[in-house]
Amino acid sequence: MTSPLTKTADRVLSIAPPPARSLPNGRAAVRLLAAAAVLTAAGLYGPRLIAAAGGAPHGPDLDLFLAQPMVIQIHILAAVAAVALGGLILSLRKGHTLHRRMGWMWAGLMAATAGTSLFIVGLNGDVWSLIHLLSGWTLATLPLAVWAARRRRVDLHKRVMTGLFWGASVAAGTFAFLPGRLMWRLFMG
Repeated sequence: MTSPLTKTADRVLSIAPPPARSLPNGRAAVRLLAAAAVLTAAGLYGPRLIAAAGGAPHGPDLDLFLAQPMVIQIHILAAVAAVALGGLILSLRKGHTLHRRMGWMWAGLMAATAGTSLFIVGLNGDVWSLIHLLSGWTLATLPLAVWAARRRRVDLHKRVMTGLFWGASVAAGTFAFLPGRLMWRLFMG
């Protein structure tokens, strides 16, 4: 028969130490460093570049926004909402009801953004420009991402949706802020 003291000692000794925290894997570390470098460069050189281009950040010029055709207003509102909602979706836990509901809203916003862009011409006169290829790509791959999610092909769904967010939302939105473009005039000019 063992004594109560021995039982307590055995229980204390059998408790496993907490697992060691692991460092992020190689890809995550590279992404984190790249994001830090981009944010640092934007903080250091962004204000200088904006000033050199003759602009100063300010709130949106609502008169200029309201003077635009309805299709451009819808396009801007859907694009801004898609970037904000997409960033939120990427930061939250995946696979739950909230993720799915927000994902459907994001897909709708992206479809609206890409769809309205097909009616916006002007960079090449009255014809489509190369940016419209991105709109077509977005409209073609959104159903693929939804199909992948419904078939539980999570990896494909994740790759397509993340690619659309960074390519069709963030990268395309960044080009919309080049000096002289409408978004530049709305927020910087």
